[in-house]
Amino acid sequence: MRTLAESQFQRIAALAQARWGLHLTPVKLPLVSSRLASFLRKSRFASPEAYLDHLETDATDEDMLLFFDLLSTNVTSFFRDPQHFAYLEREFYTPLARENLTTPGRRIRVWSAACSTGQEPYSLAINALESLPDIRAWDVRILGTDLSTFAVGQAKAGRYSPDSMDGMPPELAERYFSSVPGQSPPMLEVAPEVRKLVTIGRLNLMDAWPMRGPFDVIFCRNVMIYFNAETRRRLVRRFHDLLRPQGILAVGSAETLAGLGVPFRSVQPSVYVKE
Repeated sequence: MRTLAESQFQRIAALAQARWGLHLTPVKLPLVSSRLASFLRKSRFASPEAYLDHLETDATDEDMLLFFDLLSTNVTSFFRDPQHFAYLEREFYTPLARENLTTPGRRIRVWSAACSTGQEPYSLAINALESLPDIRAWDVRILGTDLSTFAVGQAKAGRYSPDSMDGMPPELAERYFSSVPGQSPPMLEVAPEVRKLVTIGRLNLMDAWPMRGPFDVIFCRNVMIYFNAETRRRLVRRFHDLLRPQGILAVGSAETLAGLGVPFRSVQPSVYVKE
C-alpha cells in the first residue's frame, strides 16, 4: 500500500477525534500508514478506502477497538518517572503512617488511567507495599484502565519478559516477581501480594466513568499529549471532580496543566494537588 492520501488520513483523524478524543496531527501520517498497510495485508479489505467506509458505516465496537490498537502506542515501563513514586512515598504514604491512621479498613484508592500493559499500576502497588508499615492495616485498591484490548489483556496477565524490567530496582524485582515455570523465552510473573491490590479493566476516558471515587491519587501520564486543549480541559476537570480534597494528580513529564483553568496546585514538575 502506498502512503495514505491526505484525505484518507483526515478521515482517520476525524474518527479518532470523535471516538476517543485523539488529536492526530499530520506528523503521524507515516506511522499510521505503515501500521494500516500491515493490517490491510492480513484483512478482508482491499484498500484503505474500503476499510474506512466500513469504520464509518457499520463497524462493531470490536472493530473500533482493533482500529484503536492500530493508532495507539503502548510505551511504558516499571517505575517510569521515579520522582512521582518518590513523591507518593514522601508526601502521601509517610504522613499517613506518621499520623498513626492505621485503623482497620483505612481506605486508599489509586487510579492508573491509561495504564497500558500494566507496569504502572503494578509499580503503584509495589510503591504502596514498600511505603506502608503493614499493608494489612489498610484498605488499598489500585485501579488500572486502558482502552486498548491488547494492553488490558497483557496487564491482566501480569507476565513480563526479563528485558522489560528496566526501571525496576533489582531487590524489588526479586521480592515481587517470580519466574514462570516452563516458559521459553523466560517470563516473570507479578507476585500474588501485588496482584491482589490491583484491578485491571477497559475504559474509554471519553465515555462515562463507572467509578464514583473519591480517589486519593490519579496517574494519567503521557496521554494528554494526544488531545487538543479543550479535550484536556474536560478530562482534567473530571479528574478534579473525582479526587478527594488535596488529592494528587500526576501527568507525563512533557505535560502540564498550565492554562487549563482547573484548580490544581503544582507541587513538583508534573505533579499537582487538588485545591
